[in-house]
Amino acid sequence: MAALAIMVGVAAIGVNRYLVRAQDDLVQSSLPAMQLASRIGASAEVVGSLASAFVQANSGEDLDQIAAALLQAVISIESGARRLEGMNPSSYPDAQGAQAQDIVARMTANAHQELQITGRIRAIAVDLAQEGERLDALIEAETDLARLRITAGIAQLYAMPDADPRPTLDALADRSFFGFERLTELARMIDATRLQFQQVPTIAKAQDLEAARDALSARLSLAVRRIVFVSSPLAAEQARAHLQQLQNAVAPNGFLDLQRNKILLQTRIAQDRVLLQKSIADLSERARQARDAVQAEGLAQIAMAKKRSSQMVFVLVAVVAGAVIAGGMLWLYARRQLVARLTNISRRIVAVAGGDYGPPIVISGHDEIGRMEKALAILRRRASDAAKLRNSLEEAVIARTGDVVAEMQASDIARAEAEAADRSKTEFLARMSHEIRTPLNGIIGMLDLLEADERETGRKQRTQTALASARELLDITNDILNYAGSADRGNRGNPVHFRLRELVGQMGHQLQSLAAKKDLEVVVDLSDNAPLVLLGDVVKIRQIVGNLMSNAVKYTKRGMVSLIVDHAPGADNQPVISFTVADTGSGMTQDAIAHAFDAYTRADSAKRAGIEGLGLGLAISRSLTEALGGALSVESAKGVGSRFTLTVPLLPGDAVLAAEDDAAAPQIKIDREVLVIDDHRVNLMVARGYLERLGCRVTEAETGAAGLKANAERRFDLVLIDLDLPDMRGEDVAAQLAQTKDAPQLVALTAHLIADTPENRLRLGVARVLSKPISPRALAEVLVARDAVPVASNYPEVLKALLEDIADLGAETTARILRAFLDDLPLAVSALLTTPPDVQRRAAHKLKGAASNFRLDQLCAALACVECAENGADKALLDLVQALAQTASVTLESAAHEARLQTFEGSTKR
Repeated sequence: MAALAIMVGVAAIGVNRYLVRAQDDLVQSSLPAMQLASRIGASAEVVGSLASAFVQANSGEDLDQIAAALLQAVISIESGARRLEGMNPSSYPDAQGAQAQDIVARMTANAHQELQITGRIRAIAVDLAQEGERLDALIEAETDLARLRITAGIAQLYAMPDADPRPTLDALADRSFFGFERLTELARMIDATRLQFQQVPTIAKAQDLEAARDALSARLSLAVRRIVFVSSPLAAEQARAHLQQLQNAVAPNGFLDLQRNKILLQTRIAQDRVLLQKSIADLSERARQARDAVQAEGLAQIAMAKKRSSQMVFVLVAVVAGAVIAGGMLWLYARRQLVARLTNISRRIVAVAGGDYGPPIVISGHDEIGRMEKALAILRRRASDAAKLRNSLEEAVIARTGDVVAEMQASDIARAEAEAADRSKTEFLARMSHEIRTPLNGIIGMLDLLEADERETGRKQRTQTALASARELLDITNDILNYAGSADRGNRGNPVHFRLRELVGQMGHQLQSLAAKKDLEVVVDLSDNAPLVLLGDVVKIRQIVGNLMSNAVKYTKRGMVSLIVDHAPGADNQPVISFTVADTGSGMTQDAIAHAFDAYTRADSAKRAGIEGLGLGLAISRSLTEALGGALSVESAKGVGSRFTLTVPLLPGDAVLAAEDDAAAPQIKIDREVLVIDDHRVNLMVARGYLERLGCRVTEAETGAAGLKANAERRFDLVLIDLDLPDMRGEDVAAQLAQTKDAPQLVALTAHLIADTPENRLRLGVARVLSKPISPRALAEVLVARDAVPVASNYPEVLKALLEDIADLGAETTARILRAFLDDLPLAVSALLTTPPDVQRRAAHKLKGAASNFRLDQLCAALACVECAENGADKALLDLVQALAQTASVTLESAAHEARLQTFEGSTKR
């Protein structure tokens, strides 16, 4: 049996070695061809990419690197094709490779020349822009002089009323007005010429360039003819000199010819790129044919190897068949002597498998069966040991189950700790935002007081801009608090009525302050036809444009930064406003533009230049833009600059509501004793400033105990209580003050976002809840609504106003006006009580204007508080307005009677 096995094994090994050797020969012949073909294909793709990169090179060094890499790829393709054809020899012309190398050299030379021309075009464009600006300034000055001449002529007509005006009018019409119109036309042509010169470097077609040349030549010729209308000879000579510089740019070998040469070079480069790709395609085709020939030869070898292997397999089958026959004969010979021993072994195997290990197995011989008996004995012993081990494992599993239960309980504890940590993090974020609001209270309050006291226009505007920025920061802080205390993580909108011109002015101040540090030129342009008042989320708009302006100044070393605001009507005539921030900075590549709005992504040039920032500004701006329902786009080129445009659909705004949003506290004087309890010195200073401006006398206390002591020593009309006092809670102070005799009105102050709702007032034990930063309008509203019963009207002033109206307008007209006011007063008060907040504020504004004509000062003050109530006036204030209106009606009737006015139809007049 062993000899038969050896014979079969030797035959099988021989066949296997032959097949392995044939396979190795095939691999050795085909694999290099496949590798070369793959390398040629990769090099061909590299050639295509590098050929396209010629037009994107920004410097000679970059161009040389691209050319060197391209030439190396061409040489690699050529050498690979030669080696492939060497594996299957055939004729191989060298002309194709030489032609590809010549094309690369020609493309390199043309690209270098195109880079030089581009540099000259950029320099000449700057000079032409400066010439255009000088000429524009000159024509503008002459236009102003022409306007002054017209004004002087008109003034002369008025100065000599007795003289015949016709000569003067003829001179004005023939010379002054006609010259002014020609100068105005010349200014428009100069602006159009400057714009077209700026567009020349972007022209990519020769026919477009020739059309631009014709248009520029026509405009410049007409401009030269219009120079005669320049009154000053010196100015005319300077204008002609500037125009000559512009005409030189249009002349042969000038600025436009440089652009034409650039377009021609670009065309040649594109043609050479096509020729190069065709040449490389031919080389690749030759390489593919050589590879196919090598593969065909390998397939022939495979067919031969299959034929030989089939013959050898047939021989091997014959050998195996003979071995099987011989083995069967041997088996029949030894069967009787082996069956009994094997039967005994099989019986013991079955018993061991069933778990009956029995006595030890007796070894009956030293042959193969004896070795099987030895193996079975070992198996019996190991099975017995395994049974014992299984029993011990069951006990271990039971013990481990208890451990797993304990681990699960520990996991539950860990999860609870993690949730507690997350809650702590949220509480920390809320606390941090609260601490930010505390200094913001001081900043906004002090800026508000400073803005009210400032009289110089420039400083007042800068103070207003800083105040608007501080309030914007407060809105952002409020968003952080909302994020920390709510599961809503969306960008919640807060649309308000705002004046577009004021917003642009504030952002212009901000841009000037940013650019002043780097001596950059600042341009702010607002479209003339833009709406005056809009409704939208101005906080998000200001944050987005602020990020764009900050980035523009960061990435601009010299030159200009512009803010351009334009307007276009959208669907259903809804106004669409675009805010464009343009700069002349470093610009961005196409790859940088593709990732400009990704978080934590910054340009390599910015990192090398050490520009600060994490790359979050544009990502945040894109998120805010999506919340606004707008669009944020970018246009940029390396070395030219960037242009970011925010387009936002808004709604028409209400000028009255916009004025109310920006209005300061009502200018009223309210004699009240006020106690302010707050541990922050800045908060105390702000509250004192507001209250004293409203005519109140203020006492300060920095702790709850000090506040209780001050209230015990003297009586106060109003107590403002901070909820976060160092020694006790604000609600505890309010509870103790409420128990005192003749308790004052209690108002809670908080830096947390606690709504002024009846539930919160009841919980805190106060009449109102005011959020920091303190609003002077809210303070005025609280003070005016202090007493629910109106005091007597200013009767002498009302009577005086009626007497003055009678003297100016007559008794009949005054009586008719008074009757109309008294008839409309109940309807106006009813509208205040039943309309939504926006309509309520407009109605209060309208009624206040009418009441001021009769000097009803207390009613006007209450209506001013209604005007300032952003979320609608509360019931106490409305009750006060209703009572004051009734008192005003009685007062007017009494004053009219004393002035002897009859205010009903058909009566006798005064």
